[in-house]
Amino acid sequence: MTTALAHRGPDGQGQWLDDRVALGHRRLSVIDLSDHASQPMIGPSGAVLVFNGEIYNFRELRKTLEEAGNHFRTDSDTEVLLRLWEIHGPQCLSMLIGMFAFALWDAQRGRVFLARDRLGKKPLYYCRNDHGMAFASEVKALMALPKIAANAEIDPLAMSDFLSLGYILTPKSAFRNISRLPAAHYAEYNVNNGSWQCFEYWRLEEHFLSPRLPHNKEINEQFMDLLTDAVRLRLRSDVPVGIFLSGGMDSSAVAAIAAGLDKASTKAFCVGFHEQSYDESVHAQAVADHLGIPLTILENRPADDALIQFLIGQVDEPFADTSIMPTYLLNENARKHVTVALTGDGADEILAGYPTYRANSYHKVVRRLPRGVMGGLSRMANHMLRPRYRKVGWDYKVRQFLRGHALSPEQAHYSWRTVFSEAEKHQLMGAELVRSCRGYDPFTTFAEAFAKVQGANFLDQSLFVDTKTWLQDDILVKADRASMAASLEIRSPFLDHRLVEFTARLPVSAKMDLRRQKIILKDVMKDILPDRVMRRRKAGFNAPTLSLQKTALSHPGPDGWFNQSHHLDPRREDITYKSFSLAMLGAWLQLFERFRETGYWKL
Repeated sequence: MTTALAHRGPDGQGQWLDDRVALGHRRLSVIDLSDHASQPMIGPSGAVLVFNGEIYNFRELRKTLEEAGNHFRTDSDTEVLLRLWEIHGPQCLSMLIGMFAFALWDAQRGRVFLARDRLGKKPLYYCRNDHGMAFASEVKALMALPKIAANAEIDPLAMSDFLSLGYILTPKSAFRNISRLPAAHYAEYNVNNGSWQCFEYWRLEEHFLSPRLPHNKEINEQFMDLLTDAVRLRLRSDVPVGIFLSGGMDSSAVAAIAAGLDKASTKAFCVGFHEQSYDESVHAQAVADHLGIPLTILENRPADDALIQFLIGQVDEPFADTSIMPTYLLNENARKHVTVALTGDGADEILAGYPTYRANSYHKVVRRLPRGVMGGLSRMANHMLRPRYRKVGWDYKVRQFLRGHALSPEQAHYSWRTVFSEAEKHQLMGAELVRSCRGYDPFTTFAEAFAKVQGANFLDQSLFVDTKTWLQDDILVKADRASMAASLEIRSPFLDHRLVEFTARLPVSAKMDLRRQKIILKDVMKDILPDRVMRRRKAGFNAPTLSLQKTALSHPGPDGWFNQSHHLDPRREDITYKSFSLAMLGAWLQLFERFRETGYWKL
């Protein structure tokens, strides 16, 4: 199991076992590089910890513990986390600022505790069966256990999720017998009787439903203070740290704050593309020059089937976010220079930066128009618009928008995120797969999330839903797998939970109006960053995939679950995302077929 995770921790490994529990760990050394900080780590009470991630405020927590009479033998955040749990139990989770997935064995109580950070930055998969419970950071480690591998079957509901969204919704995995612990949850497993309890320890909806903060100068200052402190904490490291800089608003803000805190150590990295509509290196260079920090431009290589095979083997599941390719290549090349990198991930989710939030506003207007008029416009667009195959071209946006014109606001917001419509899905799904799904609709997960914030402004409802779906199951999965495949740790200041809670309580006027998005961020950065960054439109970090364009699925799946006769027409519509989805699904089905033939989950 630990060998399967060697890429996540190339600097060391360790195992610990007794007659009931076995724990293994792979280490990426970032804080306290000495062997004393190795894991599994045993505490004074005999508790044993394996931990993936970083506790950014560990120095402050350690000082408090020392003032209470505790002593430490390492300078690591691992030992601080272990001591906190021994003293406070699950209540210590509220004290942590960080990203984490960890397991702790409490022999005195006969319990294994599993916990995951508030937003799901670090993964945690588990399987429970008659033989006990197993957990790991990635599915491939669980597949090293014969009793889990022998019972691994594809989850049809997960396939429905993927065809709709390009990713799988928590708590599902691609396999029926393997689940994901949701973000902001911890679980307790009793090794004596096999009982399992799961608890949610942080509820973001409470902040969205709380009274709104005013939008004034003092609030802007509080926002800037929180963001600056989030960057400051994430610069803590005993190894070199870099900044991923695209030249967009979010990464530029992180780079500017980092340079203000420690300009001499700030190094930036970006990836360049030959295709002009995708290349952002000129914008990144302009920001780096403005801030006076060095920028290394890393060249993107064309996507090919070998890269697809490699990436699907890293994710272990069907996954169709095209940006995983340049994200991995950026991490792979940056790893030659640094071990840790800060990113701008999360700003769009907390401050309404995506075009879909604009689409929600436009949808309020077009819903009032006669359905016949909008239906006619949709048919006209499908007939007349020709694909331009540029980075998220306007022809693609128009088609997506018109597809949701007759839906409820909640369904329309969901539809902006979909890859295949329900009708297209059923053309791809074989009769047996349709029957196995038993009428399941992935929108159910979105509807349940919308219900938790009923009564909030619809923009805030959408931000909450996207945090619980798109962010947790796409953005952060991509970020984790692409970075860990390169043995590089990435940190996201905008996803500091204090900042997430604060922005959840901001009024809509601080996030979006008729002209601007991410308003409060632009306001606090207007005297720090150049005007061209402020005026630049949201671009996203996608990759050209024409070299991988598939018009049909290459593999029928188990028992003919998928229809290979359904073909996409690249002349009628921009099939970038649909074809990439088919390429990734086909690669994963081939991986699964080899697994069934050999019994080994490997590339």
